[in-house]
Amino acid sequence: MMAERLRTVLMLNKITSLGDTLNKLNYLEVFLNLGLGAGILMFLVLLFKQGKKQKDYLFLSWILATLLQITFYQITIYSFELRGILAILSFGLPLLGAPLLFLYIVALSGYKVTWHTLAKHIAPYFIFVIILVVLQNISKVELIATNGHFPLPENAPLWMQYYAIPLAISGLAYCIWDVLLLRKHRKTIATFFSFDEKIDLKWVTYIVYSYFILFLLSSFLIFGATQFQLFTISNAFAFVGFTLSVMLIAFGFYGFRQTAIFSNLDIQNTQSIDLESSKIETTSYTKSGLTQDRIVSYADQISEHMKNEKPYLKDDLTLSILATQTKLSNAHLSQVLNQHFQLNFYDFVNQYRIEESKEMLLSSAYDKLSVLGIAFDCGFKSKSSFNRYFKKYNGMSPSEFKKKKL
Repeated sequence: MMAERLRTVLMLNKITSLGDTLNKLNYLEVFLNLGLGAGILMFLVLLFKQGKKQKDYLFLSWILATLLQITFYQITIYSFELRGILAILSFGLPLLGAPLLFLYIVALSGYKVTWHTLAKHIAPYFIFVIILVVLQNISKVELIATNGHFPLPENAPLWMQYYAIPLAISGLAYCIWDVLLLRKHRKTIATFFSFDEKIDLKWVTYIVYSYFILFLLSSFLIFGATQFQLFTISNAFAFVGFTLSVMLIAFGFYGFRQTAIFSNLDIQNTQSIDLESSKIETTSYTKSGLTQDRIVSYADQISEHMKNEKPYLKDDLTLSILATQTKLSNAHLSQVLNQHFQLNFYDFVNQYRIEESKEMLLSSAYDKLSVLGIAFDCGFKSKSSFNRYFKKYNGMSPSEFKKKKL
């Protein structure tokens, strides 16, 4: 009995000791380590990927910058201080990460990122580092990074009170810029494609919006910790690292599955893919040389082709393909659709698909086909897009339309 009691006591002590260890565990540190682990794995997988393209190199660069930033928080919060130039280089990494993420989204959207564009966007990081190094030497104050930031010493020079402002401005500006770029991308999709599945970058939009919310929350935590001592400064910056870890994992999960959006288009004939002077050729109608009579003639030609050949039944129809079939340039085809039919390419094609589906739903010859089968036969890539578009133009779902017929 005594031996059993002794074993029970020892077991309880072990359980208590384990509980104490778990209670002392900093969960933010665990998330930082998880983010580092996931990021390193993604970095290595992408590093050895064959046939890397520009977007892959930009993605690699952003992962590396983010990993270094998370490492900076992990080290200065939970391990030791960083001093001098190494501390400045590490603290300024948000000025490198935000533009690299933006340029990665630019590349995913099909735009060309030139060396000039890359240099212009990452230059603020190096300017920030140089300025802090110079100010540090002039003021004879050593910048020491601890708990994720530079604590202010006694009689700190005025510039030290505002050293983090460029990081906050950059983060906010690039968040807004990301959102505007993704919105422009959706318009581009409607100009060149008759579908949006797997190319609309919705997953990027969700992550960017989530990051924007977390950025505001992190800014609130840091401001509350530094100005009003509402939180410990270490936990505030640890949360920033946690935010980056979540982003890293989310982008890693979706990013590797992404393909080149404009891979099936003749880019030279569709648009000039350059961030600095990105102008969709189809929007410059004043110089196209098309008269109103020619527009009407081309419109009849397009309508006749759509009616007789039914190219919309192919789910991968693009502006470039239809332009080739109708023997028009991409610019002229887009101009006719916009000015004569008052529709973009996406809406123009999908209206034909909807009319085709209505005929099939009303015909007893297709009673054996399911709604999904009819959707696929009419050129839609998914049931969700078919239902959404059908309801937009008919005020009811395809199933409701079919029941009404019966």
